[in-house]
Amino acid sequence: MPQWSQSAYRHGDFVAKYGVFPLGEEQKKIEKDYIKEDDPINVISQFNREFHMKHKVTYKFCAQLLENLDEQPVDDIGVEWDENKYPMEHIATIEFEPQDAWLPEFRTWWDDRITCNSWHGLKTHQPLGSTNRMRRVVYAESRKLRLQVNGYKNYIEPASLDEVPAPIPAPQVTLPFQNATMTAKVDG
Repeated sequence: MPQWSQSAYRHGDFVAKYGVFPLGEEQKKIEKDYIKEDDPINVISQFNREFHMKHKVTYKFCAQLLENLDEQPVDDIGVEWDENKYPMEHIATIEFEPQDAWLPEFRTWWDDRITCNSWHGLKTHQPLGSTNRMRRVVYAESRKLRLQVNGYKNYIEPASLDEVPAPIPAPQVTLPFQNATMTAKVDG
């Protein structure tokens, strides 16, 4: 299913909201599926686990640049940025091979110990708007409560994939070889 960021983020002199859009045929087949009233409480996690174990997934990652603060406010996420006037720009394609993303050791490590906070970054990449300012406080308090309830004293912010306690291979990217510099032939 398509997903959009609710709020805007700064990237130096630029401000953008994001969108992630499924490209794979199997993904598109389930875009209109809905959770039924009598589905089990864990239907989403179980369905996602089964789906991602069987299918490669591909997403188009897009950014919608801020061009007019009057029509694209950053403090009011209730105002939709008009995609006809300010279109989403395709930035990258993200692919994941089939995998079991619901391994118990990974789930426990992720749910109980990890902290994700968009405020942990460079000031030139900071989140913008009142919603993000509120998230800064709420995420910190949520992290404290989660650690306390789960019996941990500290959270984890991994510095590399080596710190992930599950056999998740790093994505391999093949790039064409390109010389950093070229020598120009001078006639003389």
